Amino acid sequence: MGKGEVDGIVINTTGVAVARRVVSDAGLKVGDKIIVTGTIGDHGMAIMTRRRDLQIEGDLRSDVAPLNGLVRAALAAGGEDVVAMKDPTRGGLASSLHEMAGKAKVGILVEEARLPMNPAVRAAGEILGIDPLVVANEGKAIVGVRAAAAVKVLAAIREHPLGRRAAIIGTAIAARPGNLILDTGLGKRLIAEIEGEPLPRIC
Repeated sequence: MGKGEVDGIVINTTGVAVARRVVSDAGLKVGDKIIVTGTIGDHGMAIMTRRRDLQIEGDLRSDVAPLNGLVRAALAAGGEDVVAMKDPTRGGLASSLHEMAGKAKVGILVEEARLPMNPAVRAAGEILGIDPLVVANEGKAIVGVRAAAAVKVLAAIREHPLGRRAAIIGTAIAARPGNLILDTGLGKRLIAEIEGEPLPRIC
């Protein structure tokens, strides 16, 4: 919060946990598969359309949810083959994948046709001129998995109520380290990192 923006009580919390193994967002290697645990852009688009009172047909609502059970299921299925994880919150899927690619010094190739997205989110993005790839999510996770275990981990995630629309969306590649490449089906293009404040700025 910037100067002069605090008009009440500000509460800050910290969580402490014990884990058998820490899975960071920096563990990708060439050939690893990228799983997103559900539809993208739901939270941010719901907030933006509410703020602008846009009447979008369809079920447009925040995806906010606790991910501990979903992550536990992915780890149980994949074990040591689950090598990277991140939450695509501020800056959305695109910013998170850029960070993962940069830290691991790999490129990430995403297949646009595999991206799970609600029709209402797609419609809102077109109206607002905002790519859902850069819009916040609050109940999704990105999971990097060794290729041999990807199908097994995906199946485990889809068995969880919060992961029914999970998908393998891409692959870590040697080309373009630190970059995100989108395969549109007609060609490939670089997805640039967003500039300025991610939208919507709510936290």
